Amino acid sequence: MTTRNVDARRLNVKGLLIAIGLPVVLVGALVATLLGTGAFSRDSELEDESLWLWTTPAGEIARVNGLTAATDVRFPLTDAAGNEVQIVQTDSHLLLREIASGKVSAIDLSTLELTGEAATAPGEGVRLALADEGAFIIDQTQGLVNQVDPSTLTAIGDPLQFPAGLTGGAFDRGGKLWVGVPREGTIVQIEPKDEGAKTIATEVVAEPRQELALTVLGDGVAVLNSTAKQMTTIRSDGRKSVTDVELAGPAETADTSPGTIASVTVTDPPSVITVNDEESKHFAIDAAPSNLLGASVEFHQRIYVPDGTSGLVWVYDLDGKELDRIEIDAGGGPVEMYHTGDTLFANAVNTNAAVVVSSDGNARQAEKDRDDILGGNAPPEDEEEAGDEGDEEGDEESAPQIGPPGAVTNLRGTVGDGLINLSWDAAPNNGSALTKYTIEGAGETWEIAPDQRVLEIGDLTNGTPYTFTVTAHNAEGQGESATSPSITPSADVPDPVGSVEATANNDGTVTVKWDEANGQGNDVTGYQVEAIASGTQLVVGQSDSTTFTVPAGTLDYGNQYVFQVTTLAGAAASSPSAPSNTVTPFNVPDAPSNLLAETASDAAGSIDVTWQQPSNNGRDITKYIVKAGTQTVEVAGNTTTARVSGIENGATVPVSVVAVNEAGESAPAETTSNTMSAPTIQISSHDSTATQINLHLTFDDGGGNATCELLMDGVPQSSADCPGTYAVTNLNASTEYSMQVRISNPAGNSTSSTYTASTATVTGKVYFRCDEGYNTDYCDSVNGVGVYPQASQSGSSLGTTNTPTSYKAYCWTTGDTTISPRGTEGGQAVDYHPGKDASNKWVKIDYAANAYIPFVWFNIDGVGKNSTGDLPQC
Repeated sequence: MTTRNVDARRLNVKGLLIAIGLPVVLVGALVATLLGTGAFSRDSELEDESLWLWTTPAGEIARVNGLTAATDVRFPLTDAAGNEVQIVQTDSHLLLREIASGKVSAIDLSTLELTGEAATAPGEGVRLALADEGAFIIDQTQGLVNQVDPSTLTAIGDPLQFPAGLTGGAFDRGGKLWVGVPREGTIVQIEPKDEGAKTIATEVVAEPRQELALTVLGDGVAVLNSTAKQMTTIRSDGRKSVTDVELAGPAETADTSPGTIASVTVTDPPSVITVNDEESKHFAIDAAPSNLLGASVEFHQRIYVPDGTSGLVWVYDLDGKELDRIEIDAGGGPVEMYHTGDTLFANAVNTNAAVVVSSDGNARQAEKDRDDILGGNAPPEDEEEAGDEGDEEGDEESAPQIGPPGAVTNLRGTVGDGLINLSWDAAPNNGSALTKYTIEGAGETWEIAPDQRVLEIGDLTNGTPYTFTVTAHNAEGQGESATSPSITPSADVPDPVGSVEATANNDGTVTVKWDEANGQGNDVTGYQVEAIASGTQLVVGQSDSTTFTVPAGTLDYGNQYVFQVTTLAGAAASSPSAPSNTVTPFNVPDAPSNLLAETASDAAGSIDVTWQQPSNNGRDITKYIVKAGTQTVEVAGNTTTARVSGIENGATVPVSVVAVNEAGESAPAETTSNTMSAPTIQISSHDSTATQINLHLTFDDGGGNATCELLMDGVPQSSADCPGTYAVTNLNASTEYSMQVRISNPAGNSTSSTYTASTATVTGKVYFRCDEGYNTDYCDSVNGVGVYPQASQSGSSLGTTNTPTSYKAYCWTTGDTTISPRGTEGGQAVDYHPGKDASNKWVKIDYAANAYIPFVWFNIDGVGKNSTGDLPQC
């Protein structure tokens, strides 16, 4: 199979499969929302670096900026969660295909109008392709390639017809479409034209009907022939190479790949194959075999392999040396990889996690569920707790436009001998992540990272007043500058404090203590506390004593920090103290997510519970406490499943799971569930044939693995998994049976009421030709056809019967001799049953109990004389 990726450089989204059902009404809602807020009202230079990514549990799409690794728009589509939609996009057009219905919709991104609709066959097998040069609807199943207007979706020219079962369908950098034709062993290059698509090149790459997977590369195309275990590479300058590959198992390939090297993931045994023209390499990877091991891509001389099972993107160099393991919370689902511009994206569709990888291999986490953006929840009210990038103030009813950031607040400075320490609170980012701060003053300009909100400026003149401006920047531009009050450096400063000690507390706070400072003749008015981490420096507060507690949530749990304390004497300030010891703030874990409690199907009085690992908030989760009703079990912190037993059968009980770390117990995740109950069953109706009765069952398995046992006249016959229809076979025709079905699970059993049903009736007639002109001694000597208690003429008969008496027939069997319906009387041949063959068969009839008549004297109604029809063998 192939994994869809996004075409490099030119397309925003190319072949992106997102698990959302997006009918036109939802498209309209999305368009109206973005139009109303002006979200697309400007030309963004960064548009080529953004992708829409899907989150299945939340039922929403989020647009992630590849340059900043920040989500800038979220849009809920909860009603559409679980359905699949294919999305392709350029800077001016967006096409969507709803997989379930086959409906295709077109949106003009310059006006945000829904401009066209088209119908395709529902389900997989049709794909969209879009580039600046044109648009296509490709019916892979039918072998049709249709060029369409990207705005109206009306056909342009006649479709190109190829043998059914196409593969691929992606544009190359030259604006040409490539599709594979496995039935011919070819790949075809197609050019969109004003008058309709035109095939401009056909390349033979395999024998007909071999398994092909087509990948459009940054330069040319690569075709994996899984049948012949070969890779064919065709470059844009026409060079063609065929290389043998070590294909030891099932393979995953990308539809497009940004680099020039083709890469194949072998899922079992886990390995990677790379092909660069005639050079092929094969190396094992450390992943476990899994159907969540996705298609690898080569990106700037590195191989990236998504692995949903382990929650990693494996990174290797071209020789197979492991370079990195990029962690991503996959939530037990797939990790999808896309590329656009010069950026690689990894998206975990089951969680809110995504990763953005730049050309130098730097991987940054991108949270798709940010709250401080268009479509997010209300941001925190406390600015100091809003995060290093800054948050937008506002109310829930009026979401901000995405634009340049606001101004920083609380710009302040403390002075020292020839220096000034500036600090400020984060600027609102207005929906686009902050990229830097610029500070101007004293004839100089500084640029610092957005999580650096403290700047020491030295080489200043004591007694000279200075003012400084601070300006925030994001991808949309620069914000309004904030200007500090006049600040005058002075040599008349207090001493720094000594012996700074920090302690991380189990409530998420950090306590910082220090020795009292010598004011050197100045009145010490307080102390300012700064927290310093890798890449981060911020003022966390001031204290008028020698201790300060950093509020919970101010610092990132799990990050290491040291603290410096500055002595304040009015506007004067000491130099910062020596750093404290290192501490890591922590708190109780978040509540477990995606809690699911289900009836244990193989054990009575038990409930199976699963959940997803929450954030540990700075300390490892040591255990989980799982409660169901009055029962409690504990499992290790690396486990996310538990069974709780000992509960009453058929009970509905509350279920909760809490995570425990050094700080204590998390808030509980809560739900309810049922234990297994004893099953019940009834036979509701039946249908039958001559040999079989189908009992239609109505049953409740009680939530357990149930088996059903057939009883005939109270005697057990057979047992199996409970079906909706229980087929009772090998029965006699024309017979009434008394039946019951007993259902059992680990919690108990029950038996249906007695049900009487009959097989279909089969009838036949006696025929012996003595009454048709034969008045011979033999005919005169018999009273008709003898009926016997067994399939044999030996022994006494039960009596005789004559033509044309009718009887129900039950079954047939074979006797010990073959009887002929013909004989000789008075030297003359006599046919007592014209058309009947000699036979050793006997038919059991309702003449009496266990009454058998020779088949040569009995005709089954509705079939030929020599056929037993539907009559079963006894």
